[in-house]
Amino acid sequence: MAGIAQNEYYFMARQNGCYPTWKLGTLGSLAMYIAACSENPVVRDALFPLTGTMTIVYLLLRQEPKTPPTTMNDVATTFMGIYYFGYMPSFWIRLRCLGPMAPARVIGLFASEKAMRWWPIAKIASVGADLFTYGALIQWWTMVSIVAADVFAYFTGKRFGRTQLISVSPNKTWEGLIGGCSAAVLLSVCGALLMRWPLPVLSGAVYGLGCAVMALIGDLTVSLLKRSAGVKDTGQLLPGHGGLLDRLDSYLLVAAPAYFFVRFLIFLGRNL
Repeated sequence: MAGIAQNEYYFMARQNGCYPTWKLGTLGSLAMYIAACSENPVVRDALFPLTGTMTIVYLLLRQEPKTPPTTMNDVATTFMGIYYFGYMPSFWIRLRCLGPMAPARVIGLFASEKAMRWWPIAKIASVGADLFTYGALIQWWTMVSIVAADVFAYFTGKRFGRTQLISVSPNKTWEGLIGGCSAAVLLSVCGALLMRWPLPVLSGAVYGLGCAVMALIGDLTVSLLKRSAGVKDTGQLLPGHGGLLDRLDSYLLVAAPAYFFVRFLIFLGRNL
């Protein structure tokens, strides 16, 4: 899906007079998703600079019919696509791969000890631990928190919104931001309590607030891109809703800070 959103972005760039190399950019993003699954940190860390170098070389040598000579804007828009739709979203995969977690422990978060002895649940709990990860639980609850932040920000802003947040997106208000952040913080604290994070109320609140703010920045970034391109929607893939990028904008920048928060603050010292 991120690949489709990336091509919507490149199409907007072309409408704005830029000529990014969309094929190489999309392949570079796909390679980052694959590399994010690797257990070798060298593979994950080396791919972005390698992709960047290959992209620069290609743009320097590019000779395509009906394409003007490469400009600074072409280079910038190509790299923006790789970073925004490849590198940053690839951290969702890294987050998903954090730490194996025994199914019995996953079920134990939601079921009583008596329920755990019931045959169907006991059978599921005996499945191999490689089917579950800490990261998978965190990933899903983070996405739910983002949805809650979007929904509450919309309705809070519609009902109480008076103070404009930023000119890039005139409909967003400070009141809506407060409502969205509150919803994300509440859900994240609940998740931190279930996952038994250290200082769960504090760590969950910081995590939820950070996710809500990064989701907003992703949303505003796409609003800025659309305004620059002079379009209302990023595409027509979803009738009545615009393009796929219009639906994914809140998720693109959240994964990286979420991953590093969990990896180095919550699970510091654990072998994940």
